[in-house]
Amino acid sequence: MACMIVVTGRMKIAPENRERYIEVTTEMCRRSREEDGCHGYRVYADLEQDDRYVIVEEWADDAALQRHFAEPHTRPFLAALFPLLAEPADALFHTVASTQRLDPERGLVSLD
Repeated sequence: MACMIVVTGRMKIAPENRERYIEVTTEMCRRSREEDGCHGYRVYADLEQDDRYVIVEEWADDAALQRHFAEPHTRPFLAALFPLLAEPADALFHTVASTQRLDPERGLVSLD
């Protein structure tokens, strides 16, 4: 059974680059969500740290993630993103063996 891959990318963007960052990142999110095997691709603002953002990607499996890296829009996104960073980004790749949901009455319950 293939395991889902969750990618978390944390980054700091200088205030003067915020508008361009939003433009570049929301386009990447939209295009990535159209890909086969993409279960989610969103960008979030960190409410506790100014100018910090998190991208969360959910991929069906490693094969879907590898196809994503080969998509024509991925390289231009990275090329546009890197100059906007105020410091190096921190990208982590998580292999998920199982997923549960929190039920207020029953606690953690399996999605199977």
